[in-house]
Amino acid sequence: MKKYIGKRLFWALVALIGLSIFIFYFGRIIPGDPIRMMVSPQTPEHVVEELRQSLALDRPIYTQYFIWMRNVFQGELGFSVYSRRSVTVDVQQYLPRSLELITYAALIQITGSFLLGIFAGSNIDKWQDHLTRLFSYIGVSVPAFVFAIIFLLVFSHNLGWFPSGGALSEGVSEPSRITGFIALDALLQGQFFTIGDFIHHATLPAIALAIPGMAQVARMIRSGMITINQKEYISMARGYGLPERIVRFKYLLRPSIIPGVTVLGMQIAMMLGNAFLVEMVFGWPGFSRFAINAMMRSDLNTIVATVLIIGIMFAIINIVVDTLVAYIDPRIRYSGS
Repeated sequence: MKKYIGKRLFWALVALIGLSIFIFYFGRIIPGDPIRMMVSPQTPEHVVEELRQSLALDRPIYTQYFIWMRNVFQGELGFSVYSRRSVTVDVQQYLPRSLELITYAALIQITGSFLLGIFAGSNIDKWQDHLTRLFSYIGVSVPAFVFAIIFLLVFSHNLGWFPSGGALSEGVSEPSRITGFIALDALLQGQFFTIGDFIHHATLPAIALAIPGMAQVARMIRSGMITINQKEYISMARGYGLPERIVRFKYLLRPSIIPGVTVLGMQIAMMLGNAFLVEMVFGWPGFSRFAINAMMRSDLNTIVATVLIIGIMFAIINIVVDTLVAYIDPRIRYSGS
């Protein structure tokens, strides 16, 4: 198992290095002078050149890359033209908000997909199965931001059950910053009302973000249960008189969820890139919304930082998913080793 995880860590590192080279080179070849974007049109030419030299933009591109990588390892991601401050500060402010929303959505997605998949796979061609399949078809075909708009109109504006935007109500102050995560900081400081208010605000965007992935994974678990249910060892287990509960949860469910777990991990990893429209609909102060606004203003350092962060998130979740799948099915880790 250690050898298997070690190989996955090695290839994840190789992929991240390749991604860093690609996004850095891409950021340097697109049209536009990053120095001119940072200064006003009236800035004298000698000031522009001094700034270019101070940022090492007058050096060969490979030298710029190594300087940039050194700064990244030191926690410095460059200057943002959009926010007029360090990209690192922007990441520290906005990324925790998106990660909190994604974590909430991931919990909903994991719970819902497994319950719906097992619910449908255990009741093939019954009304439970047809209802789950209908939900899956709708969830797969409708984008998350459409669900966000529907939820906002129905549950916020018409029914008034949930707030229409933001992460906290106007009368609720944020807890003192410890980790940057509102719910965790409030928990550490015993502010349970703040936690409840935050969850109340995050529920609708989290559900909207979770539905497409939940529908896809539920379909895969259902299909896996149908396929595995036709295997001979399942018939043999039932022939030996094993209780249906043991057959279903010990021998049928475990191999059925492997494709669903893999896709579930990718769906969670993609949430950071897919969350920007949901965050814009609900006015959520997250990193995805900030990154899109910065990209619209050709903020190269923010673009590079955003792609790098999404790549790191994909790498981490890939390793977690590969480890989990190898634990579920030992044949995978033995063949991988």
